[in-house]
This record gives sequence, C-alpha cells and structure tokens, in this order.
Amino acid sequence: MTGKTSFRSDELLGTDVHTPDNQALGSVDDILMSPQTGKIEYLVLARGGILGIDEKYVPVPWADFKATPNVNLLVLNATKREMDAAPRISGEEIATPANFDQQSQKIDAFWKANLSQR
Repeated sequence: MTGKTSFRSDELLGTDVHTPDNQALGSVDDILMSPQTGKIEYLVLARGGILGIDEKYVPVPWADFKATPNVNLLVLNATKREMDAAPRISGEEIATPANFDQQSQKIDAFWKANLSQR
C-alpha cells in the first residue's frame, strides 16, 4: 500500500476488493502481521462460498493494494484467474512463526511472479 495514509482494522475488514476494471475479487476477511516485524504483511481475501461456507482464503501482500478515498474499496491489479491459482490458507495454517515463514515464502513467490509482470 503506497502513501502515508493510516487505516484502522475495522476500516479494512469486510472491504470489497476489485480489479482496476471493477471486477470483484473478494473481500478482506483478516489481516496478517509478521511475527518478526510486527507489521502488516498480508490481507486475507475471502472468495466464493455462501455465507462463509466453502469460502477460500487467499493472502495477498499488503503493499500490492491501493485504496479508494474513504477506504470503501481496495483495488488489486490481479485477475480472477490469478486469485484462483494463488496459495490459500486455513485458519491455523499460518498461526505460528515457523508456519508463517514457510507459508510467506510460498505466498510471496507466487505474487512476485504474477504481479511483477505488470
């Protein structure tokens, strides 16, 4: 996320995420902080499912988002196909520092390969 704007977690959670051409990609379900730095590393997007059933959770690096004014929408320069192919996590999968390091390497590699092409 670029710029010097500050955000409250309650402003981010539940916020819709769209592509630059306004296709829905999901909504922010959770915020993951690095256990080493204490800084936000990822926003976890909830995708698909109905009323929380069969939702898939995709972590995306915080720095890759852009916010609209008043944080009513986040924009991510990704496609639905990339979101479908992106690494997914479950609730406990990234909870420990060791798991965080292992998962973040996989997540970062995927997004670096896909978003850096733009």
